Amino acid sequence: MVSADKQRPILLIGADSQLDYLLQRYAERSGCHLTTSQAILPVGEMVALQPALIIFLSLELLETAQELVEQLVTHDIPIAACASAAGEARARELGADYCLLHPVTYDNFQAALTATSGSKQS
Repeated sequence: MVSADKQRPILLIGADSQLDYLLQRYAERSGCHLTTSQAILPVGEMVALQPALIIFLSLELLETAQELVEQLVTHDIPIAACASAAGEARARELGADYCLLHPVTYDNFQAALTATSGSKQS
């Protein structure tokens, strides 16, 4: 379980009701709060939420948000992207600190939380 970042929300960006539901369940099981936005928020709104992690539901969304991702780097907010194994390298090129590989499992979700919790903002 994540301790230091447990009180900060995980921000989920995208519109995939099945994946949203699954990640909501994983977040609850991890003792975390998940906040969802179907649209990409302005950087100021994201920073104000003080998320422990931002998860983009697709590589397409991550690619669309490149200017935002570059700005988030200065705020030390970790970014994850849902991707296939074939898309993992592309996700990292686009600025993802971690990938939730399809099919997303609880262990994969937990590993993303653990990997990003100590590496950036605390």
